[in-house]
Amino acid sequence: MGRTPTIRDVALRAGVSVATASNVVNGNRPVGEASRRRVLEAIEALDYRLDRAASALRGRFTRLVGMVVPDITNVFFASLVHGVEALAERDGYDLLIVSTSEDAAKERRRVEALVARRIDGLIVVPVSDDSMSAANGGADGSRLPPTVLIDRGAESPGFDTVRADGFAGGYAAARCLIDLGHRDIVVLTHSKGLDNIEQRIAGCRRALGDAGLSDLDRVIYGGQDLESLRGAIEREFNRADRPTAIFALTNVCALASIKAARGLGLEIPGDVSIVGFDDFDWMSALRPYLTTVAQPVDDFASTAWRLLMRRLKGEAAGDVERIELPCALKVRESTGAARPRLMAVAEVR
Repeated sequence: MGRTPTIRDVALRAGVSVATASNVVNGNRPVGEASRRRVLEAIEALDYRLDRAASALRGRFTRLVGMVVPDITNVFFASLVHGVEALAERDGYDLLIVSTSEDAAKERRRVEALVARRIDGLIVVPVSDDSMSAANGGADGSRLPPTVLIDRGAESPGFDTVRADGFAGGYAAARCLIDLGHRDIVVLTHSKGLDNIEQRIAGCRRALGDAGLSDLDRVIYGGQDLESLRGAIEREFNRADRPTAIFALTNVCALASIKAARGLGLEIPGDVSIVGFDDFDWMSALRPYLTTVAQPVDDFASTAWRLLMRRLKGEAAGDVERIELPCALKVRESTGAARPRLMAVAEVR
């Protein structure tokens, strides 16, 4: 074309009005699917680019959404980003991604930097259950654009939230191990303070209580990194009353448990059964395949995106939405019946 294409060029090629083409680009009003598709095809053919700076100066949408996660290298958070990014691209948004390294001060700085970019909305996995309320200046919602929290901060005032039913997931995992004859079950997690983790522990405790095993409750807080977790579970394996089963509350905890067992020459599940939480490709790539409680990662992304779009389009009611999604226990090869020798050790108390 020899010059930078304009919205008028897009409208002309798509055979629609300039107002319709603008509504597709800026999301100001709904557009019929056929017209929307023609406009998107024209945008691609012409290599049209929205001038986001000019749009922001006119007080219009920038078509930018920020996403904040604790650790982009963690496969759970990376999978969330992948899901949200695909939805953003589908709907004509660009995603700005930042990582906080599980640091509240860094989270605040990253959020402020995104807001300074005039983003339309935010999707956040917070560092803690209350960190985003602090970043928002309380419950009045005055400091941040429309924001959805995933996984953590489910009760934070002023935010739509999406989380998994960790209690039911914890119960199902523990019940699976109990039904296999395990009585000495260690729960491995990172640290105290996150409600999503405490819900998984509470579900496990309920299952133990229902089976008359409340006094066999063993929760190990092993630290944030893989090697600290591995060391914590190795110490449990070296005890005289070593566990016959491990319930690992995150994918990192599961990997640490497997490394610890193999490092000590223990067979899985012959010597120790392991149940994880989350479900990713590596868990069914190496034998034995890991029994795990699968969180609905794709549903996390799609539900959060739907809630955010409703806020941006003015379609949401005033009250915040609290969405809880079901987990699913996937029984594979890493769980088996407790060996009689180990069962006897666990029962000598």
